[in-house]
Amino acid sequence: MRILVFSNAYKPSVSGVVMSIALFRQGLIEAGHEVHIIVPEYEGHQDEEPYVFRFPSLDLPDQLDLSLALPFKAMMLPTVRGIKPAVIHSQHPVLMGGLAADFARDLSLPLVFTFHTRYDIYAEKYVPLVPELASMLTDEIIKRYLEKCTHVVAPTPSIRDFILREYEVDVPITAVPTPVDLSQYRDLEPERVRAALGLEEAEVLLYMGRLADEKDLDFLLRAFARIHSRRPQARLLLVGKGPHERRLKRLAHKLELDEQVIFAGSIPHSEVPHYAAAADLFVFTSLTDTQGLVLIEAMAAGTPVVAVEALGPKDVLAEGGGKLVPAREETFAQEVLRLLDDEGLRCALGEQAARVVQRYKISTAALRMVEVYEEAIAAGPRRPVASHEQKQKTASETWREIGDQFRAFGKSLSAAFSAVREDREARRYLRDLRVNLELMIKEIDRVIRDAVEGK
Repeated sequence: MRILVFSNAYKPSVSGVVMSIALFRQGLIEAGHEVHIIVPEYEGHQDEEPYVFRFPSLDLPDQLDLSLALPFKAMMLPTVRGIKPAVIHSQHPVLMGGLAADFARDLSLPLVFTFHTRYDIYAEKYVPLVPELASMLTDEIIKRYLEKCTHVVAPTPSIRDFILREYEVDVPITAVPTPVDLSQYRDLEPERVRAALGLEEAEVLLYMGRLADEKDLDFLLRAFARIHSRRPQARLLLVGKGPHERRLKRLAHKLELDEQVIFAGSIPHSEVPHYAAAADLFVFTSLTDTQGLVLIEAMAAGTPVVAVEALGPKDVLAEGGGKLVPAREETFAQEVLRLLDDEGLRCALGEQAARVVQRYKISTAALRMVEVYEEAIAAGPRRPVASHEQKQKTASETWREIGDQFRAFGKSLSAAFSAVREDREARRYLRDLRVNLELMIKEIDRVIRDAVEGK
């Protein structure tokens, strides 16, 4: 089977979505399938794996943690037609996801979509930061996108039920959890990690993931302040990068935890098992994750989890391996303290965790995804009735669409500019980027006028 994946992000970016794509791709290839990926390009990055097609993007500063693909359909059309996929798999409902839906419609192909995040909560988090994004990710937009899909993948049963309940769409939905490469969890070296970070005698609480607002890490730091006041030997290790990092460091300083909160930055993914094994507990406070791949990665190392009650963690921890608690700082802190006090319980949960993750083998997850693809191919594409106006789209209208896309990017850049007003370098970068964008828009407007006037 030949599968074509569209995503707004891929390597070298680090996220749960990127890891999901990479792990499923690995399993599908090992099962004899062919997986092609269309993603944004990243400056200076060269792909070592085959069948990864990169298209121009706005490579924004590290502070924004974004690379926005320029989703020009005409530019990608020869590549998509040349691949001749049996099914298209979209990872996002906007930008590249929109193109995935368009190609699926135009080429009469089934469209599969993975529902990676709680878009409703995610949008609320970013209302004050990027209002355009918040308005774009409304329930209505998500519902309309789901209606274009032949099949929807939910990472957990709870998220599947949430989609059915909230969006009321007549689309098959299958729960297929993101897998973990369990072969990496052999010969772990927790002592090496602890020694490198000076944590030999500490009680280590670990978080791995993006340092972003939707992860509720302010909550985690405030809960940790309560924990540390009662367990002075406790340390909070944050592994990852993201736009929220500077704010988190300021909060740690305000809470007088500069020495107790360790910002380790990004690490190679091959190091994740060793860092997970070095922790006494893995702590997770996000409400937006539909599964929480990092939970499974921690559990694979035999590290128990304390997580706030949310749909994704609820399913991951359903068979043991950790504790779910209400999203209240004192309650969260008390549960962490209880497990730090009780080594026997902590070890029992760690053993449970190592058993539970066996159901997340790559081969098992890939087989389930193939079954989804086969069902989607058998069902065929969704077939909305095209209007006469859509069939008669002119060249000038196509150019006008491209101009509108550029203007939408311009609005997003304006919002992003407000997010980095404290950083001069990022401001200068965005200002120059916007000037160039405006020049391109003017050129597109000229082409549109010439097309309308018949020049």
